[in-house]
Amino acid sequence: MDQDLLKQPLALMDEGALTEIAYETEDARIRLSRRQEGGQAVVLGGAAAAAPAPAPSAAAPAPAAAPEPAEEEGLVIFTAPMVGTFYRAPNPEASPYVSVGDTVGPDSVLCILEAMKVMNEIKAETSGEIVAILAENGEPVEFGQPLFKIRPA
Repeated sequence: MDQDLLKQPLALMDEGALTEIAYETEDARIRLSRRQEGGQAVVLGGAAAAAPAPAPSAAAPAPAAAPEPAEEEGLVIFTAPMVGTFYRAPNPEASPYVSVGDTVGPDSVLCILEAMKVMNEIKAETSGEIVAILAENGEPVEFGQPLFKIRPA
């Protein structure tokens, strides 16, 4: 894997404080995702190759499924890990990935966030029951905006 190919998306992530980016060229397709684990930023590669982890920055973003105070005690507020357009299903004719009352696991796809014409499947990263869906299908969402309420299993 050409290291120069990774420099541009990694620089964009650092400059924009992004937690996830998908990057595509004629030769490769890369999806990088940064998550907090034990206070250090970790970069996970996808599709074409795994990326080396950059040095942790002082302003690293919080994880997408961080527990926050909720109206109902014990719920996890799942927030948008990136800016994009929120879609509940893979296409307009398909059933939604999840509905209120569904049980999800860490690898369950909750929704799609479209950013720069790239469809990013967003996974639950936790197990539990969907209690509420807080975003509207087809509407833009901001980084950190609450998307789902999940009752942990």
